[in-house]
Amino acid sequence: MKKIILAIAAIVTLTAGNTFAQRYNRPNPVVIDARADNAYEEFQINKLDQIVKLSRKQENQIKKIENKYDRLAGKNKRFQTYQGMKRFEEEKQKEILAVLTPAQRQRLFAYQHRFENRYNRRG
Repeated sequence: MKKIILAIAAIVTLTAGNTFAQRYNRPNPVVIDARADNAYEEFQINKLDQIVKLSRKQENQIKKIENKYDRLAGKNKRFQTYQGMKRFEEEKQKEILAVLTPAQRQRLFAYQHRFENRYNRRG
């Protein structure tokens, strides 16, 4: 009888300790692969360069903007919501568009508009 009571007490103690230990377990922060992120940004900048013919100075400015927003996204918790992320991306796009000349912006918008019409047809 003593062995059964001791076994039950041990099981209760171990399970209670385990549940309390799990309560304070915090998830690990998300680790972003910096190389993959930089490679993707380079790909995007090269794609933009093919469309609007960026100068070297404009490419460097866009890279600085991308890096600035990468640092902001890593630090701030408010960008983890849908609205926060959407606002964040809009601000980033506005800054990138400010780097482009009016002729380059027109070329970019014409390129984007061409693909919008292709998939929004009826029939």
